[in-house]
Amino acid sequence: MVAEAQDVEFVFDGFNESEARLTLDRVSIIKPSGLLRLTNETQNAVGHAFYSQKIQMLNRSSSSPRNASSFNITFVFQIISPSKGEGGFGLAFTLSPSDRLPGAGAAHFLGLFNSANNGKSSNNIFAVEFDTVNGFNKSINSKGNHVGININSVDSVAGEPASYNDDANRPGSFEELLLDSGEPIQAWIEYDGVAKLITVTIASMWQDKPIQPRISFPYDLSKVVREDMYAGFSASTGEKASSHYILGWSFSTKGAAPPLNLSRLPFAVPEKNSSSFRPSVIAIIASLCGVTTLLFVILFFLTVYRRKWQQFEALE
Repeated sequence: MVAEAQDVEFVFDGFNESEARLTLDRVSIIKPSGLLRLTNETQNAVGHAFYSQKIQMLNRSSSSPRNASSFNITFVFQIISPSKGEGGFGLAFTLSPSDRLPGAGAAHFLGLFNSANNGKSSNNIFAVEFDTVNGFNKSINSKGNHVGININSVDSVAGEPASYNDDANRPGSFEELLLDSGEPIQAWIEYDGVAKLITVTIASMWQDKPIQPRISFPYDLSKVVREDMYAGFSASTGEKASSHYILGWSFSTKGAAPPLNLSRLPFAVPEKNSSSFRPSVIAIIASLCGVTTLLFVILFFLTVYRRKWQQFEALE
C-alpha cells in the first residue's frame, strides 16, 4: 500500500478575491473580471501563479518507500493571439519546489527552465505543457500545437498534437483542438500514485471529459518531486506573443478534482495593447507617414510655383 500524504483540495471558479491564496510572479495579474492572466502580448515575458500553500507530495513514513501522492486537477485556459500563427509560446501546469523561479527563461523555456539548468535532475520540476511554437534548439521557429509531459526539462518525455477523442466507437481517432484559437479549453491532469501513471486529457470547455486521454504515460513521480511542492502555472512569450489566461482551476489529492462551475467562469476577450504591434506593422505605418509627408511637400511647392507663375503672367 502507498502511504497517503496529507489531503489537499481546492477550487477556483474564477479568481476574484483570491490574491491571498495565490502567489503571483513576474507579469501575472488577476484581472477585475476574475481572470488570471499569466502573460499579455508583451514580447519575451514570463508569468507565474502558484497556490500559496505547499502541498505534501511524498509520504513521511520512514518504514515504507517514498511514494508520490496521487493527485487530480482540472482547469480551463484561453490563449489569445494577435493574429493567426503570430502568437506564442505557451503555458504549463507545474509542480515546483519553489513558488519563485528566478532566472527562468522566456520563449521555449515557458518560464520554467533556462539554458544553464535545462535537463538537470536538481530542478525537481514536473510540468504538463501546452505550447504553440515549435523550434527549440532549431534555427527557426514554426507553428506548434502540442501537449507534452516534461520532467526537469523543456524537452517532453511524452507528447502529442493537441486533440481529443469523445467517440467510444473510434478509439485512437482524435480531433484537432487549436490551443491558440482564443476559445476556452478544459484540461484534466491525473496522476495515479499506485499505478504510477500520468494521464492528460483536453477538450473544448463545454464538452464533457473525453473518454480517452490524449497522453497516458507510465512514470514514477517520486523520482522527481520533493516532499513538499508548489502547484501552479507558468507561461511565456518570445518574439511571438500571446495572452495566456487561466479561467478556473481545481485540485485534489483526495480523489477526482472537484468539477468547475463553468457558468461562473470569466471569459477573456482580446486586449488593446500597443506593445503588441509587430515591427512589420510599425514599418508600414512609418512608410505611409513618409509618403504622406512627401505628397504634402510636393503639393506645397506646386501651389507656390503656380502662384508665382500667375504673378509673372500678370506683370506681362
